[in-house]
Amino acid sequence: MVTVDAKGLFCPEPLMMTQDALKKNPGEQVVVEVDSASPRDNILRLARRKKLNATVDEKMVCSPLLSANVS
Repeated sequence: MVTVDAKGLFCPEPLMMTQDALKKNPGEQVVVEVDSASPRDNILRLARRKKLNATVDEKMVCSPLLSANVS
């Protein structure tokens, strides 16, 4: 499993980091941690376009932590 920490970053950076992780780690699960809905939604769209499975796990820490699991 590969984890991408994109908390505090604005699009398109989290999306680019996700694409890079997917390219460098084919076949592995990629967990992307973001803290806002916009990058989460963009990553989910990316997964759909690439016909990958994606799930969202929303946790409340100090601010919402959104993890998108893509594999």
